[in-house]
Amino acid sequence: MVSITGEQLQKKAGLLRAEARRHPVEVTYHGRAELVVMSVEDYELLRQNRKLAYRIDEMPVEKIERIAANKMDERHSGLNELMDD
Repeated sequence: MVSITGEQLQKKAGLLRAEARRHPVEVTYHGRAELVVMSVEDYELLRQNRKLAYRIDEMPVEKIERIAANKMDERHSGLNELMDD
């Protein structure tokens, strides 16, 4: 998850909006996480799915497509090498 400081939030609201449309953004104050800013679509998914569990054969196509479209944060790209073993 991308993280920004409260000061950055005040100075770069446009950046926050752009990032939050793509993935949730953590806002920190004095080094502690205080807020998470996310798109309305992500928020609605949380609300809809917070108590739902699916069997893979019962999962809605839209959810499968959203999962398939996710990308791992580049900071963790080294983990791909572990999958080759």
